[in-house]
Amino acid sequence: MLEYPIALESIPCPVEKTVALIGSKWSILIVRELFNEKGSLRFSELFRRLQPISSRTLSKKLKELTKYEVVEKTIKPTTPPSTYYSLNEKGKDLASVLRAMAKWSLKWHTTSQ
Repeated sequence: MLEYPIALESIPCPVEKTVALIGSKWSILIVRELFNEKGSLRFSELFRRLQPISSRTLSKKLKELTKYEVVEKTIKPTTPPSTYYSLNEKGKDLASVLRAMAKWSLKWHTTSQ
């Protein structure tokens, strides 16, 4: 069963609900990296791309995003087992949000201003 943060259902604002689920710095950057990859990444690849994130924080955020059904975790039966992370349909649906954030930032936070 899907378990959201406490009181998520009591939040009336959809923007606030979204921020409660994926609004942390690292969560949205994990989604960005998986979106840019257009496939799956191993933990070590995400860890390298998201420096200076700690492995503990990355692990925690991946567990949360998996629990909230934004990220899919796949374990391939190799020796040792290989774990891959990718966006599922719900996660891929955040593409328009990422694009809007990028567009807004380019408009208001360019070095020429």
